[in-house]
Amino acid sequence: MNQLNRLFALVAVAGFLLGPHASQAAMILDTGTPTGTGLPLALDGNDFYAAEFNLSTDSVITGMQAFLAAGMDEPGATFTFALYSGNDLFDRNAAPVFTTQGTYTADGWSAINNLSFSALAGNYWVALEVGAADSATGLALPQPVSGGTAGALAFAFNSGAGYTTAGALPFAVQVTADPAPVPLPAAAWLLGSGLLALGSRARRRMAA
Repeated sequence: MNQLNRLFALVAVAGFLLGPHASQAAMILDTGTPTGTGLPLALDGNDFYAAEFNLSTDSVITGMQAFLAAGMDEPGATFTFALYSGNDLFDRNAAPVFTTQGTYTADGWSAINNLSFSALAGNYWVALEVGAADSATGLALPQPVSGGTAGALAFAFNSGAGYTTAGALPFAVQVTADPAPVPLPAAAWLLGSGLLALGSRARRRMAA
């Protein structure tokens, strides 16, 4: 009986090692929180803004948020978070790799959480845009006074002729991500299946 208990314990340990584990979302982009000073940028049908960040490893992007004020809009106005890979931001024929619609609710951070977008390691741009399906006509983007805890590599803006970094001003945006799950080596899966087989055999012997 002791041998059977030991086998069950080994199987339980293998299940824990082979099973999925929760990881902590990390702030990979945080350009800072505005303090109310400085003229805000205007997010509308012609003026879009983007910030560049780097993923050092394959990751799962879990959230995006921007610090917005009413400007010409009221609560309920919608806009778009668009994610571009590498230099695709500057190619007018390139499409974003991911988009999701955000909603302005009140002055402060407007967030989209519970995302699950898998992204390979590399540089990305998160852009705030107003698309055809959006209702925003002039949200205000107050400028942060510091670089934040995870500053942008660069900023860009688009006034209708395509994105450019020349003269681009900072705005408040944040992106959170989890490291992508790492596949376990084949040896670990063989260990787990072997322990399960031993446990099954021991149970049959005990029944006999």
